Amino acid sequence: MKIAGKRKERNITFHADGALLREGALFNTEMQKLQSTFRFPRGVFRYKTHEEADRHMMDCVVDSIVAVQKTRHG
Repeated sequence: MKIAGKRKERNITFHADGALLREGALFNTEMQKLQSTFRFPRGVFRYKTHEEADRHMMDCVVDSIVAVQKTRHG
């Protein structure tokens, strides 16, 4: 079995802990940033083949990466 990462799984607790609250808030912030970096068009799309759908998804991913790089590096 291969283990990736060093983060320990947290136990469920019934007492509030400021450190765990902060960790959860940071996780939430990072997830919000992730949502804004991927720019997939909204709507319902119909494709004739799986290859066409995969090509559209890959184009959206590439466009998102390019947009992020432009904002970071000008």
